[in-house]
Amino acid sequence: MRPATLCYPPNPDYGSGACRRLVQITCGNGVVDAYLSDTFHEMRCRVRHDGEVVTAIEGETIRIPTTACPAAITVLQDLVGARLDLPGRAFYSGGRARRHCTHLFDLAVFAIQHGRQAEGSCRYDAIVPDEIDSPVAITIRRNDIEIHRWLIQDATILHPPSLRGKTLDKGFAAWATLHFADAALEAATLLARTWLIAVGRRYLVEQAAGHPITRNAEMAGRCFAYAPENAQAATFTSGSIATQPTL
Repeated sequence: MRPATLCYPPNPDYGSGACRRLVQITCGNGVVDAYLSDTFHEMRCRVRHDGEVVTAIEGETIRIPTTACPAAITVLQDLVGARLDLPGRAFYSGGRARRHCTHLFDLAVFAIQHGRQAEGSCRYDAIVPDEIDSPVAITIRRNDIEIHRWLIQDATILHPPSLRGKTLDKGFAAWATLHFADAALEAATLLARTWLIAVGRRYLVEQAAGHPITRNAEMAGRCFAYAPENAQAATFTSGSIATQPTL
């Protein structure tokens, strides 16, 4: 769920921009490389496999919001041995994702599922405009072809009619797995994640650099960085914001 309140000062320019996320996945020779860049994060993941299971996994954090984030790479080793044909929802059962960096874990899951392809690549581009009082259209493209365009307001889809009333917040995965499959589900998940992080555009995040991340009380326990044992000594970083995520 989106946090209702974060500890940063308000962004006076909110309403004039958008949150963006780019994901690139490349497969070949028993290796899947996945790259993510968005308004607040940049990271990579490499999955090696034998055609059936994950044999090795690596991660790299390039641009991240807290000093605790890089250590989440070590937790990725939990995914070694995972089957490439494991349904996406199986990775998230039992609150497993909360032990990881949310975004690095998502990237690793996408990479694992793409391991079923012999070779090839794809690129996703998601855009979530700032929400003020009126509905906004959020979109995601796969290899420059639009996959989803949802008119939303207050975390709820208004259009298309087939999804009217569905929420992007709590319960998203439950209904999304019933409506979508394969690339359409992957794109829907990425678009919902982009909406989730877009709340950060409401704030001047950079002004919190150097301060303890425990100030974000609503984030406690939501991910690796905000686990009590990691958050206590962590601070916000500077230089994590990008106006236009690119490869």
